[in-house]
Order: sequence, then C-alpha cells, then structure tokens
Amino acid sequence: MGFLFGENSADVTAVFYNKQLMTLGDALWTAYQERCTEGNPDSSGLLFGHQVEIDADTGGVSIKADKDFLSRIFIPDTKEEDQFSATSLGVFANDLAYDPDSTEEQYFENSERNNILQLVWRLAKDEKNGMIVPTWPVVVTRQDVRLLNTVPMEVGLQYGFNYWNAVTKEGASKYIN
Repeated sequence: MGFLFGENSADVTAVFYNKQLMTLGDALWTAYQERCTEGNPDSSGLLFGHQVEIDADTGGVSIKADKDFLSRIFIPDTKEEDQFSATSLGVFANDLAYDPDSTEEQYFENSERNNILQLVWRLAKDEKNGMIVPTWPVVVTRQDVRLLNTVPMEVGLQYGFNYWNAVTKEGASKYIN
C-alpha cells in the first residue's frame, strides 16, 4: 500500500503512535517536542517521505509530500502461517465504494455507506535518525459493527480515491509483474 498523507490532513488523519490512537498532527507535535528537549528545534526530516512545518507558537502542523521522495510503497512482510489473521485482514478486503463514473465526493459517500474497514498507520520513531516512519498499517472498523452471519461475507476497505484515480490514469498493469 502507498504511504502518503494529504496536505491539510494532519488534524483529521488518525494514526497510532506510542501505542495510542491520535491525530497525525498530535504524533508529529509529540515527536517535535522530543526533538526540542534534545536541543534540536528543526522540523525537517520529521516524517518519512513528507515535508513538515510546525509553528512552535500555535502548535500548528502542516505537511506535504516530499516531491524528491519516490518510494512510497509499503509491503508488509507476513509469515505464511499468518496470512489470514487480524493483521492481514485488509489484504483480503475489496473497496466496495469504487465506481469508475463517480466523483471524489461520490466515492467517499459510497465508502461511508459500503466499507466498514479502514487502514490506520502505526508509526514509530526511528531511533537512528529521529524520523517518524511507518511500521504497519492497522485494520480498524470505521464504526461499531456486529457480524451475526454464519456464512462467509465480504467486508469493504476504503482504498482511497487517489488509489483509483492512479489506476485509471496509469493502468493496473504498471503494478502487476
């Protein structure tokens, strides 16, 4: 899966950091404060593959993709015996919101209605360089659910409009060997 946070998403994107669910902005602010206590008030190189700006006076956090960074694909390394488990459930889920004729707004409306799963990045501080890096995408439910069926069923996972937009523009064959 791709590792990319959108601009203006720091206050609305959920992540796991220090074993807690919080906004991306709160995770970056925490890491920045740790840097400051170590005598380094620089916010550059704070988030893997992104440029981060922090306003120390207001606590405001802004991010954007680092245009010089090209490797954004994260491929989880799972053992064969763990291929179907809670940590790999998202691999087996389809995006039930996709319609090639829908707009971005319609996609997110469909996703809200049809997909019950969502990926939330688990982030950690790389002790070598102090940068926040992805460690694993965690599959969470977007709402409280209770599954009562006794036969297999399909559950949906939001891939994101950017994913489908890229597939449409560049073609799926680019990603398949």
